[in-house]
Amino acid sequence: MAGFGRRIASAESGLARDIFACGIASGDPTADAVVIWTRISALGSTGQKSIRWQVATDDAMTDVIAAGTSRTEATRDFTVKVDVTGLPSGRTVYYRFDIDGHFSPVGRTRTLPTGDLQLAKFAVVSCSNHPAGYFHAYREIAQRDDIDAVLHLGDYIYEYPMGGYATDRAEALGRIPDPPTECLSLADYRRRHAQYKQDDDSRAMHAAHPLIAVWDDHEIANDAWRDGAENHQPDEGKWSTRRDAALQAWFEWMPIRNNRRNERRRRGVSPIFRDFRYGNLASVIMLDTRLYGRDVQPNVGETVTEQTVTEAMRDPARRMLGTRQERWLRKRLQASADTVWQIIGQQVMVANMRSPDLEPVVNLDGPSYFSRDALETVVAQSKGNPPSFLDTWNGYPHAREDLLRDLAQHARNPLVLSGDLHTALAAELKPAGAERPVAVEFMTTSVSSPGIAAYLPEKTPDSVRDATLEQNPDIRFLDIRHRGWLCLTVTPERCTGEWYFLSTVHDREYRSDLARSFWVAAGRVADGLHG
Repeated sequence: MAGFGRRIASAESGLARDIFACGIASGDPTADAVVIWTRISALGSTGQKSIRWQVATDDAMTDVIAAGTSRTEATRDFTVKVDVTGLPSGRTVYYRFDIDGHFSPVGRTRTLPTGDLQLAKFAVVSCSNHPAGYFHAYREIAQRDDIDAVLHLGDYIYEYPMGGYATDRAEALGRIPDPPTECLSLADYRRRHAQYKQDDDSRAMHAAHPLIAVWDDHEIANDAWRDGAENHQPDEGKWSTRRDAALQAWFEWMPIRNNRRNERRRRGVSPIFRDFRYGNLASVIMLDTRLYGRDVQPNVGETVTEQTVTEAMRDPARRMLGTRQERWLRKRLQASADTVWQIIGQQVMVANMRSPDLEPVVNLDGPSYFSRDALETVVAQSKGNPPSFLDTWNGYPHAREDLLRDLAQHARNPLVLSGDLHTALAAELKPAGAERPVAVEFMTTSVSSPGIAAYLPEKTPDSVRDATLEQNPDIRFLDIRHRGWLCLTVTPERCTGEWYFLSTVHDREYRSDLARSFWVAAGRVADGLHG
């Protein structure tokens, strides 16, 4: 691959580098439009700033097909977002920004194709934790010239302070969180987004490909739900104030389309569920399983006991998407019946995963990130093979059955994408009591956040993985060790997932390898995964 992202990485110098320190980005493509984004830095923190933009058919920016001027100010944190319309469909186009002759790098983006389409390819990522390690996955994606869009399934930033989760290597890596305190205010979240956008590998990926993103919990606070979060305490102020600040920063700093629909808030949360049509080949349907309609997790709250968890799990009224989003999803599935594939991009695991008995496979005396007492608790809770990870669809079993029913009734060839768990997974999704799947799930591992293996005693991660696979035969592939990304290739005949793993995210030098691939055939999703 020629690597457009690599070529633009060193295209700036001097004042232009300072002005465009946070890079450029594009996202939310349609057949005739795309959002382009940048942020003005180094020109003072007051007043209104004016910036010119151009879109061209060539990376030399000689054949300009759209141009204009935009203004920004402190109320938008000097971010600039332009919804460029009137573009040709299915075309690669290039864009840049200009302030008084100081030019940004040239970015590359692509509008959605229409009509007959034989191939689409996506990079799927999740959980990009800046202090936890380098964004090598972003670098690898930037060097690819065959990606139509990057699907980011959430945890684009992390809210934790220095000394909090996954910051033990931050000082050595030169990646101390900014601000060093936990993100609580609008200023905090803006600074954290700015730090992530200034990462060179992030800058390269954004300049090379359009982004289609949804948020998960760490854009706000760990284990968030509609009206609260595990990582939000009463002494940190009102939840709604923190949530609204985090979401305002997210909308300012992400190349997502602002429109009347996502400005009509429900309980303070803008709807970000939306869909993208790739000709007659695929509909990419992005959901919000985190904030819009999610009821509280069964294991989060003031009084959590085995009884309260059991009662919550049995409650058929508890929702993950909320009834409005569920209705919207059914309508979008029905409307996409003329495309071969329905690709559901969402945040958390759908597969029904039950814990194996961990006592035979976990060495309680081995060195571990967790204390022995914590490990003993986890082992004790694994008795009886309970559902794992109740922050996922596992904590909402009735809602999951409804989701699978809707996919079976309204989708031709559904494929679910997920992230969140820092784990690579391929699974067949079967309703309760069914022998054949109604959909398949591909989960991408994290860009840099530590995986489950990092928290287990030495020499036990592989044993835990193997026991989990034995306990859950519908999960065909599971990796809890590696960081990386998922490449999704879509054709009229099949949909293929390829997991690329990195040798390390803690050194500048690394190796990237294709570790595993699975595919599912169009018209034969009930036959399950092959690989």
